[in-house]
Amino acid sequence: MRVRRPLRVSPSQLKNWAATLMAVAAVVVGCNETPPDLREWRPADHDHTENPNSDQVQVTDAGSSEPGHGLDDVTIVAWQQNCTNCHGPLGRGDGPQGPMVHAADLSRSDWQATVSDDAIATTIRDGRGRMPGFKLPEATIQSLVRLVRMLDANRMQRAMAAASAAATVGAAAPATSARATGN
Repeated sequence: MRVRRPLRVSPSQLKNWAATLMAVAAVVVGCNETPPDLREWRPADHDHTENPNSDQVQVTDAGSSEPGHGLDDVTIVAWQQNCTNCHGPLGRGDGPQGPMVHAADLSRSDWQATVSDDAIATTIRDGRGRMPGFKLPEATIQSLVRLVRMLDANRMQRAMAAASAAATVGAAAPATSARATGN
């Protein structure tokens, strides 16, 4: 005759079983509920052609003091999807397709000095050479022009130098004030 031993379960095994059971229960209960607003998708749900800039995306004020220098998420995404393949992430013409299509280096200060904002906007809208035109809302095109202006290498170097100088002055200031007060 065989003697049955009691089943021994460690506390960690019990916790694992309990967690697994709770997860399964949550999935079963959660998946059986139908969301109250669930209905079939209609084409009208996608297109907001009456006022696309305010109905489809939230566009921030270009003159705001928010970080990003007036560039919203739509502008960043438009840059990444339409421009970086040729111009690269910093506009230097070093994107994967850049050398093949002879993409312009938008960070060159001499180029920045010779081109107007209107010319940049027209090129984005209509295209130029191997660059196609992009059918984007006017607000996005103007934001892309601001982004292109921010790519100016001299401007970036000046901004980095100013930030570095401010950091150096900020780091030195507490030490100077501590000596002056005798602490």
